[in-house]
Amino acid sequence: KGGKCGSPPVIENGDLLSLPMQEYSEGATLEYKCPNLYVLEGSQYITCTDGQWTSPPVCLVACTASEEDMGRNNIELKWLTGRKLYSRSGDVIEFRCKRGYSEDPASSPFRAECVEGTLEYPRCKPA
Repeated sequence: KGGKCGSPPVIENGDLLSLPMQEYSEGATLEYKCPNLYVLEGSQYITCTDGQWTSPPVCLVACTASEEDMGRNNIELKWLTGRKLYSRSGDVIEFRCKRGYSEDPASSPFRAECVEGTLEYPRCKPA
C-alpha cells in the first residue's frame, strides 16, 4: 500500500546485510551477501519499487573435489596436492590419472567445470 514493501525475500545460502523489518518505504535498498566461495549471481541489491522488491540474487554453491570421489575414479588433482579442493561455480579444475592408470576413452573431460556445486569427474582405468 502506498508504494511500501513488506519483508524482503529470503535467499538460499545467502544473508541480508541488515536486520529485516516488517515494512519499507518506496526506494529503500537492501544488500545481500553470499558466504565465502559462493558466487553471487544477479545484483547484490534489491530495491522497493511500487510496493514490490526487485529480484534478489542467487548464491551459487561451491564445489568440493574430495579424495573419496577422486579415488573411485582413479584420478587426482593435476596441480594441487591435498585431500580436498574447494572451488567456485564457474571455476575449471584439472585432473590427471593416478600412477598406473590411463584415461578412460569414455571419460568426461579432464578439465571439469564447477557448475552450481556439481563436478563431473573424469575416469581412469588400470593401464
